[in-house]
Amino acid sequence: MGGCGALDDPCGEEPEGDSSGEVREDWLILVRNFIDSVWNHEWSEEENLKFNQQVGAGDRFYVPAGIKTALAEFCTPTVVRHRRDASGKAIRADGPDDYPNCVNRVHEVVQDLRLLVDDLTVCDEDVIALITMTGRDRRADGRLDMPGAFGKPTPTELRFTVPITTAYRIVDGRIAEDWLITRGTPTYTR
Repeated sequence: MGGCGALDDPCGEEPEGDSSGEVREDWLILVRNFIDSVWNHEWSEEENLKFNQQVGAGDRFYVPAGIKTALAEFCTPTVVRHRRDASGKAIRADGPDDYPNCVNRVHEVVQDLRLLVDDLTVCDEDVIALITMTGRDRRADGRLDMPGAFGKPTPTELRFTVPITTAYRIVDGRIAEDWLITRGTPTYTR
């Protein structure tokens, strides 16, 4: 095993490279395009109006057509998401309606969401993304008597910043699985 290198290369070997010899720039581009098209989608006034109508009617799967198209393009139909709940219990979510439901639920409590990709790296068949997430803890429907983001009993109406780390497993050029590895504590500003 090459590259023990915690000290000045005590193993005397060169670190082993990726056995495929590929940097997998296409995977990095895929993940960036996914984040930009799905999470950084700028919701229009019409899309927000439609969103509020659909959620009011009980539709937890409404997302704008652009996001729906991006999900179909960048993810496998059986994409699996891995998370942990507030108590640390593992949650596994999948199925064709899972991502639309997730995007819908996030948009319900966070406005002006942006995921800034700080770094991407390929490790085996995964892309690891270090991300700074920003947004406003404000409900799409403007209500102040309903839950806000991050488990708050009501929206704070404040801007937030939170670091996250996510891993995306790529299969046949599409995202097949993702893991929210870490989510820091949000910091709030006016």
